Amino acid sequence: MSARIIPFDYQGQAVTFNADGWINATVAATRFGKVPNEWLRLSSTEEYIEKLASRMAESNTGKSRITLVTTRRGNTANSGTWLHPKLAVKFARWLSVDFEIWCDEQIDTLVRADHVTWQQARQQSAIGYRGLCEALAIAHEESGKTPRRHHFINEAKLINQAITGQFDGRNRDQLSAHELVLVTLIEIRDVLLIGQGKDFAARKASLLRYVQSLTSKHLRSDAA
Repeated sequence: MSARIIPFDYQGQAVTFNADGWINATVAATRFGKVPNEWLRLSSTEEYIEKLASRMAESNTGKSRITLVTTRRGNTANSGTWLHPKLAVKFARWLSVDFEIWCDEQIDTLVRADHVTWQQARQQSAIGYRGLCEALAIAHEESGKTPRRHHFINEAKLINQAITGQFDGRNRDQLSAHELVLVTLIEIRDVLLIGQGKDFAARKASLLRYVQSLTSKHLRSDAA
């Protein structure tokens, strides 16, 4: 399974897929007051999985063993029972016909979409962070100080705080393309602020205002 987790909004609540179209059945079932094992224990489900696995194995000769259901324990975005895309829609039908149709649409988007946009956004955010670290290192060196690892970590947390309000780290592999673009824009602005000699507190205040201005522009664009 792909490690990148992608949350989709279904009627105001998140339903989690990964980039390969697998669905987190635990998350999906919870909103309907059910659990995946109820569906997996049905004789019709067992028969379907057995025949599907057999059919897929025929066209998978010489390759790795077919896996259609996997469970990950813990308390992370990866935790729960995950179903292969070929099982996801059938499972969704058991929950709700409307949800089945919606899931089919999301999976089709995931398995057919060109992921270059996300990859480009991820690459740009990585380049932006490297530039930010270089600017921070130069600023410290010009002040006669030695840049330490925690300086770079805190600057990344500052970027996140400007966006989320939380001075904490975030796994960028789990951010959407839109979120990655926002991160890159703020990194560029932070580099400019460092170049102007702004201290940490001043950069924080300026970045918060910048995020607010970006949000206002986005809201005005949506209303237009």
